[in-house]
Amino acid sequence: MAAEDKLQHAEDGVVEVGMADARAALTALVREVRYGGKTGALTERGTRQVVLVTPEFYERAVAALGTNAKG
Repeated sequence: MAAEDKLQHAEDGVVEVGMADARAALTALVREVRYGGKTGALTERGTRQVVLVTPEFYERAVAALGTNAKG
């Protein structure tokens, strides 16, 4: 099974992959986010655990929130 086959496209447009399949599908997920303009998520038992966004999106979100979320 190809890594791209492990990716699921949710109704809200987020590309999801289960954590059990994440290692095999990580490159495909990153490409969907970076070059496909999508938002990605890692799921566990069908529930989103983390969300993957582009650096540009993250920077805009931090600026809009007026917080120092960079740690």
